[in-house]
Amino acid sequence: MISVPVSVPAATPETVAASLFVGAFNSVFEDDPRMTIAVHLTTGSSLAITGRLGDDYHMRFHPAEVSAALDWLTRAVAADPRTVIAVTADRDAEGESAYGWAWFIDTGEALPASAASSLFPDHVELRGADQPHVTLRGPRPLVDTSADGLAYTALTDDVKAVVTAHGEPERPAAGHRFALRLDGTVTVHVDAADESAAREALEVIEYEDFDVDVRTRDGHVIGHVTLGEAEGAELVSVDDVPADEID
Repeated sequence: MISVPVSVPAATPETVAASLFVGAFNSVFEDDPRMTIAVHLTTGSSLAITGRLGDDYHMRFHPAEVSAALDWLTRAVAADPRTVIAVTADRDAEGESAYGWAWFIDTGEALPASAASSLFPDHVELRGADQPHVTLRGPRPLVDTSADGLAYTALTDDVKAVVTAHGEPERPAAGHRFALRLDGTVTVHVDAADESAAREALEVIEYEDFDVDVRTRDGHVIGHVTLGEAEGAELVSVDDVPADEID
């Protein structure tokens, strides 16, 4: 038996998308005269938006284009996790010199130059994979995209408002979330030579706690499980064959 406290729900795709957008921007921005942020789906489709540096040293993207990019990222977070977010930063006003970065949205891992080269024009010098200190925040940990969290981000106020509204997590009508504890069962898959060895392995981890992130069909999140006593564990299947079908 286990106890399963339902913790604060995991971040929604909208929240992660907003975090990824700001994370990509913050990882690269250095008063660049122009910046392009692109979303490349695994299907081959892509969307790119371009901003230009204003006299106030804030990057000026069009709010509607940022909203579209956030929508693309949201769908990608939910259904296409190996989507790539790429940033091109011009180093001169003429656009003759530029750096490029590209990351997978599910892990924040930088693409190697060989994989990223097709995403950029020839004049762009690829960075990221050879610059481990330029990592993408966004998948984990999340970037704070609240109004306070974006206070010192060099985006215009209208774009900040779009990002904050998109990433704001939904709250129940009463404004509260509850952690409830209940008993249930958990199935542990163990690789072992035989059933006896599998049961011995289970004994090693009995009563241990595990952080998980499993969303139920109703949108609730199982955030933590505690294994019960190993003795008496029911054999469910062997190599995906139900136990009651095994001779």
